[in-house]
Amino acid sequence: MLLNQLTLSYECLSAIGNTLELNSMILEVLTSFSRKTGAITAKYYKNKIQEEPFLHIGKKLDFTLGVKIDEEKKFLIVKENDLEIIILPLKYGYMVFFYKSHPNINKLASMLGNFQSKINLSISACLGVEELEERVESSIKQIREKEKMILAQSKQAIMGEMVEMIAHQWRQPLTAIGMTSGNITMDLALDELNTETLQDDLNNINTQVNYLSATIDDFRNFLQESKEKEIISSKKIITSIKGLVFKQLQNQQIDLKTEECKDIQVNIYKNELIQVLLNILSNSKDVLTNLKSSQVIKTIKLSCDRVDDFLNICIVDNGGGIPDEIMPRIFEPYYSTKKEKNGTGLGLYMSKIIVQNHLKGKLFAKNTVDGVAFTIQIPIGENNDES
Repeated sequence: MLLNQLTLSYECLSAIGNTLELNSMILEVLTSFSRKTGAITAKYYKNKIQEEPFLHIGKKLDFTLGVKIDEEKKFLIVKENDLEIIILPLKYGYMVFFYKSHPNINKLASMLGNFQSKINLSISACLGVEELEERVESSIKQIREKEKMILAQSKQAIMGEMVEMIAHQWRQPLTAIGMTSGNITMDLALDELNTETLQDDLNNINTQVNYLSATIDDFRNFLQESKEKEIISSKKIITSIKGLVFKQLQNQQIDLKTEECKDIQVNIYKNELIQVLLNILSNSKDVLTNLKSSQVIKTIKLSCDRVDDFLNICIVDNGGGIPDEIMPRIFEPYYSTKKEKNGTGLGLYMSKIIVQNHLKGKLFAKNTVDGVAFTIQIPIGENNDES
């Protein structure tokens, strides 16, 4: 009998606290104790007013708690018809075991009562883990909602940049169209218009209109949300970004140099990568625009290369670099050094979020001899290749 008691104690103690998942832990306790003691039914009620059990094993037997449960008591024994019922009061609810006239019911109840404190501790631990998981899930949800909000704010900020870019892109062709139409009007007034000259002028206007239309397509494509990934070449990415910013940088006397790179195929959300590139280029443009030295040829270099299984896109400027005390904070939300321009401090933060979470890559910055270098590192993936 002593050996049986020791075996029972060992199995039940092993079941208690073996897992931090409440259902699994309770089920192990009910199963172990029932199997070793011959209980025909075992139930766990999560609280004292619960009508249906939280967990149940064995025969389906109706049970109504007809006695007041005192948590201080180790156990209760209730007789109902031909059944003997052991009730184990717990801090969170109670357990019930049903027997058919067991000769050692008091010993079983006493043994079960000895497990009470450990079961209480295990249930508390399980509930603590559940609460922690709920808090973590809630925190993750809040972080994602915050990221969505900040992404929207960042989009609005970059749209302001886009309007400025469109203005720079359109100024020259609109001026050309205006001058050409003015010449046609003057020739008409002086009765000096000939067919050949008119055709040349109309062709010139048509060329400028096509350029304006293509520019609108470029900006519209960028503003469309990328819902699906697409396979795109690194050369096309560089060409697209150059077309968007070239005129704006040129008007700020900033030389944009694009180095020849291998044509690497990547499967990504194209517009999100372009947004990141625009954010970084905008940051470099602002630094170079405010650069006081007239001796420096303001330059931004844009290049790409394959390093192992990654596409590296580098943006390097010669704007003097970032102070060492500021460098660790440049990717923090709402941190901006552009006070005079009402900088939002969202551009670099959202760029890092997009690269890490959406493009599954890395974004980092380091100072160079005369400026700063941003590197976007994007995994090429097994389905992408290099031509």
